[in-house]
Amino acid sequence: MKKILSLLILSLLVVGLVAPVMAGAQDQKIKECCKIGQTIDMGDAGACASGEIAAPDNAAGAACNGGSEPAEVCPVGKEGNWGIFCLVNMVYIVTNWIFYLMMIAVVIVFVVAGAKYMMSSGDPEKTKSAKGLIIFGIVGLVIALVARLIPSVVKLIVGM
Repeated sequence: MKKILSLLILSLLVVGLVAPVMAGAQDQKIKECCKIGQTIDMGDAGACASGEIAAPDNAAGAACNGGSEPAEVCPVGKEGNWGIFCLVNMVYIVTNWIFYLMMIAVVIVFVVAGAKYMMSSGDPEKTKSAKGLIIFGIVGLVIALVARLIPSVVKLIVGM
């Protein structure tokens, strides 16, 4: 048992030391741009419309436009805020997915709870189980709605 544990720790150590070296050997340059998925209004910092490219200049925006320079990048991005717009855009994308998946799950839970409640035929144990599922669905609904608040919190934290 000690031999297996020693080999496991040694292999994790080797992988932990070798993996960063392998990742650092990549010669691919990180893109300095992103395509905005939905309109982002950052108050005093400005706004970028859906479909625009946030980048420091047109040449950097070419990487996000399939290699050809875009007609115009988001004007706010030229002021050095393009990274913040890309961050908020990614937060919007992730929270939208969380929201949609949670809403689908909530609907399924409510349908199952309703079916259980109707088929309980007065049995207190089955009724209690159905009520528990309804509460579970309500908690899921609250979590889905909180996911919609996360982009506002991120914008508040970054000071926009």
